[in-house]
Amino acid sequence: MPVLNKYHKTLWVSHEDIYGDRFDPEHCTKIAPQIERLISKSYQSIVLPEESKKKIIDLGTCSILYASLHKSHFDYIAICGKMFLEGLPCPRTIAGNNLVRGIIGKSVKHFTGIDMMRWGAIPLERDSSVSHNLLNLCSRIETILRSDTPILAFPEMEAASNGTGDGRRTGRAYSGEIRNFASALFSPPIKVSKEGKRVYIVPMAVSYDFVAEDGYFGSLAKADKMKKSDNLLVAFVGRLYYTFLESHFFYKMYSLGNGNIYIDTGQPILVEPNASKTELAQRAQEEATKCYRVTMPALVCYAVSKGATSRDELQRTLETYGLMLEKVNANFHPLFGLKEGVDVALNDLTQRRIISNSNGTISVRKPEIINYYANTIAHHFEYVVPH
Repeated sequence: MPVLNKYHKTLWVSHEDIYGDRFDPEHCTKIAPQIERLISKSYQSIVLPEESKKKIIDLGTCSILYASLHKSHFDYIAICGKMFLEGLPCPRTIAGNNLVRGIIGKSVKHFTGIDMMRWGAIPLERDSSVSHNLLNLCSRIETILRSDTPILAFPEMEAASNGTGDGRRTGRAYSGEIRNFASALFSPPIKVSKEGKRVYIVPMAVSYDFVAEDGYFGSLAKADKMKKSDNLLVAFVGRLYYTFLESHFFYKMYSLGNGNIYIDTGQPILVEPNASKTELAQRAQEEATKCYRVTMPALVCYAVSKGATSRDELQRTLETYGLMLEKVNANFHPLFGLKEGVDVALNDLTQRRIISNSNGTISVRKPEIINYYANTIAHHFEYVVPH
């Protein structure tokens, strides 16, 4: 059970009902250790480095908007669960309504025991037009920040074709690429800062040795494309297919992962009253991207995507990549030495049937997954030319 430190005391004061806020600290106290046990069935641990933890603690009880890259359904659960267990302020979370309501929401609650609304979720209509829904969401964020309660957002967005050309749709990229942060979600902290409150943006990134649902990404991308079809029947089938895939994932979610989960934070950004929301979004994205951890499996996938086909060639290539990552001060802290790290990653990739590794020769079995992990770290190599 987590220790009730000064941060929990601040959060556990009886809040007024904030636009339907159903955060329940007793539920969190009960469920957090259970979440850790459930996740441990797939992952060895959730790592929150002391450096990242200190950045949060040093901000005290100021209003905080955590702006995180989005890579997995586990992001919501891992961040909130770990922060709660570590005695840090447990944030309200902007969560896709598919995780809270309907078949998926019921599956999450049934198979994990987590009531996302009582965990502090704020449902977001992911497929709706932005205008009215986004205004309501920003209003709720403002209210929460005024109460010195932290809030967690995943601002990565993609343009959506909804017939009018002015829509937006949130969500992670199944390609692994990092999307631009939407500027709209950074308006509330600016407005609250104008009222004299100290508000911080804390960029954040959650990375995985292996994302639990990576094997579903190809099918989810196909279903997602079908949902956007102008053909009503195809769009309907796409929604059914998408719901089936996510339900199936949550049914098996605790046997799909491997390795560790890493939560890293970038440099906190003090929000100035005269700040530009566009510039603030860009700064937050740059910091979140910079702190995104390079895991050894992702680095091996990157090398394979660039043509490495043998164990020896892979190790030589990774020696060069290691120097390149050091040059740009990337968040790369391998748990093992290079040789052992390569062997562990190759073994895991082989067991997951992403590659085959016979007699020292590497062949790709699932290129879409290799490319996914390569894309998550490709930004670290964009501006570095190997010598």
